[in-house]
Amino acid sequence: MQALFARRRLDKSIVFVAALIIAATTVARSDKKPGYPPTLSGGAPCGSCNAPEKLSGKTVIPPEKEPGEPLVITGKIFQPDGKTPAEGMVLWVYHTDRTGYYNEQDDASHPRLNGWMKIGADGKYEFRTIRPGAYPHRSTPAHIHAHVYGPRYSERSIDDYWFKDDPRINEKELKNAADNGGHPVVVDLKRGSDGVWRGVRDIKLQGG
Repeated sequence: MQALFARRRLDKSIVFVAALIIAATTVARSDKKPGYPPTLSGGAPCGSCNAPEKLSGKTVIPPEKEPGEPLVITGKIFQPDGKTPAEGMVLWVYHTDRTGYYNEQDDASHPRLNGWMKIGADGKYEFRTIRPGAYPHRSTPAHIHAHVYGPRYSERSIDDYWFKDDPRINEKELKNAADNGGHPVVVDLKRGSDGVWRGVRDIKLQGG
């Protein structure tokens, strides 16, 4: 009889410990952002989490009277074959303001200047913004970050936009980017008579 009681107490202890483990696991899972793209880490900003319902192939990023030199980037996005327009894909870009900060808290996970473009049958995209400033306390060239996602293609980052006239671009910075898995695309900007900088970058998707 004593052995039976001891076994029951042991069974209850096992059930109690198991319940604690399940509860702890539930709490840990609830800390994760629901629906967060599996191809992005938890510290990265998430474009698909906050995208507007209606998108087009063109977007204007900065609010009216945003300080900075106006910039327009255009291009096309292709499927991995490099020929077929990537219709239905979304390009999300974000960057610092002209002083090199993402916002008042300089929180890169919630960039203030960002915009979405949904690719149509022609593959084209266009975004109007300002030239971003470089980080104030680092030697990294000024840049624009970009993510892509779409049907059967979870959100992931692609190579940054750099600018050919940036004096910070050198072998050391290119090596630093490569060591961190990046190969920035250096865009050749031209300034028009209207004062607007313009550049072109085409994008070829990698396998999903």
